[in-house]
Amino acid sequence: MGQPSASAKNSTIIEGATVRSCELRLERRTKDAHGQEQMEYLCGASGGPEQGDVLGVAGEDLSSMIAICNACPIPDALESRCSCLNLVPVRRFPGGKRSLPMVQSHVQTTSNSGSVDTYFPCRWFYSLYRQKQPRDLSVCQSCPYWFPRPPRELIPNYWPETQKMLRVVNGEEATSQPPTGFTPTSRQPAETWWQRIRQKIYPSSGSMGRCAKLKKMAAACRQSERSI
Repeated sequence: MGQPSASAKNSTIIEGATVRSCELRLERRTKDAHGQEQMEYLCGASGGPEQGDVLGVAGEDLSSMIAICNACPIPDALESRCSCLNLVPVRRFPGGKRSLPMVQSHVQTTSNSGSVDTYFPCRWFYSLYRQKQPRDLSVCQSCPYWFPRPPRELIPNYWPETQKMLRVVNGEEATSQPPTGFTPTSRQPAETWWQRIRQKIYPSSGSMGRCAKLKKMAAACRQSERSI
């Protein structure tokens, strides 16, 4: 069964053409080489309002932008029931493996040549996947940290997080494992019975005072065993 057309989904009209609606498609006013003001359409998922790839320019041929946006899986994901506050979808266009943030020296519109990589990183679990971020929302279906996604404008630091996730998928930013409980403990295994009791009572290795009390308790137990 084929994908529904853009007209069958939430769409908008741009210069007479039907384009898939997307909260991450941005508009930016700039000046062309002759100093004339123009409006650019940007893919915010590829770097935000300053670093995003230019999809097209108002008044020019927008066929490339229409094809790219209508084939993009991000709008469907953001409108789905799994859409979450922690979701930061990103797109990497051909030639987009670059260090971010960076200032574009000149405007180049994105072409259809080459494949576009789309990822769905999560702010909770992105470090588990490193460069191999999820390509869909299947891992989100049973997540205990799911929270309904508000409008993008209400999500703090959204564009810096987008740039960060792009650096992660490009292998340009190191990631460390978060304390999610999926990583093995670094503590040494208990050697004595009272150490095993201590780890069960205080799994996070409590203060020295608690350890001293446990040692006294263990000594008292050993003394009572000898007297028996």
